[in-house]
Amino acid sequence: MSTNEDLESCPVVPTPNSNPLEIDESSELNPSSSKPELRGILNLLSGDISAPSSLSETTVTHYSMPSREYVATKAYICLYFSAAWCPPCRAFSPKLSKWAKEHEDDVGVIFVSHDTSEKEMLGFVQNKNFAFMPFRDRTFTTLNQILSVSMLPTLVIVNRSNGKVITHWGRTCVEKNPDHCVEEWKNGRAGVSWLQTLCTIS
Repeated sequence: MSTNEDLESCPVVPTPNSNPLEIDESSELNPSSSKPELRGILNLLSGDISAPSSLSETTVTHYSMPSREYVATKAYICLYFSAAWCPPCRAFSPKLSKWAKEHEDDVGVIFVSHDTSEKEMLGFVQNKNFAFMPFRDRTFTTLNQILSVSMLPTLVIVNRSNGKVITHWGRTCVEKNPDHCVEEWKNGRAGVSWLQTLCTIS
């Protein structure tokens, strides 16, 4: 039975010649684990990422910073799997960008691109409040695998302090409970109630 979330999403398109990283079975990156730890995800994000607001309308140049440095300043890391070719992604991304700006003291959004080219990705993240990984970063497939991403857009919320994935329903939290979801995460809740998921977005 499909949910509204499924009906307003795009299926992930398989990426040719995209192999996951070799993962030590004893490590926290083991994709068979049902509860991946943030430490493991941070190992995947150990390289540089491009900082938010680093693109302008007149240039596609951007500056990089260590992902650990960016993550360390946030209480919640939002891994955003999305693409310009996906209509629901195009509709949701401006909302997420606005929300990320309003809550930038607590949350950091890292864009994981499913675009067809680097040029398409750079155009899509332009003027949005997203940090983003290099296009088709070597960790791309592993991130999708370890977090079981099958639909776009997917927003996975991770608590930096304890390394736990709070929810894969971050998109619903931002759309249905944008003003209070962060506070709910701080209080150990999911960020959105079942009643709110049934409400129409105004």
